[in-house]
Amino acid sequence: MEVIRPMRTDCDPTIELEGAHAPTPTATAEIRGAVRALLAQWRIVGTAAEDILLVVHELVANVVDHARTPFRLAVKLCGSFVKVSVHDESCRPIVVRELDPLSTRGRGLPLIAAIADNWGCQQQADGKTVWAAIPV
Repeated sequence: MEVIRPMRTDCDPTIELEGAHAPTPTATAEIRGAVRALLAQWRIVGTAAEDILLVVHELVANVVDHARTPFRLAVKLCGSFVKVSVHDESCRPIVVRELDPLSTRGRGLPLIAAIADNWGCQQQADGKTVWAAIPV
């Protein structure tokens, strides 16, 4: 099942953390540290911060495990939510698997769907962007 929803664009473009990253196993931990520092600057703490960090982790892990291409991460404060988006260079659509409680994998996108107010995937000529809006 492919999820395609419009991405909100009414965010303040000056409040953004973005960068190009290689799909390495260490990318997830490095990015979580940078996002944690950004959230602290925005005074986003507690459950909201942990939810955002979990979504960041899952989105980046999906690129590292499945797309295996360089990717760009954007984290934006948009009023009452934080928008996290990851753009990779793979044109393969995302696959949302049915949750299997016995499987050790395949929980990332269902987890993101449970945490986020809204999420989706936009296919583009140069890959795809998977995004989520998490309330703060």
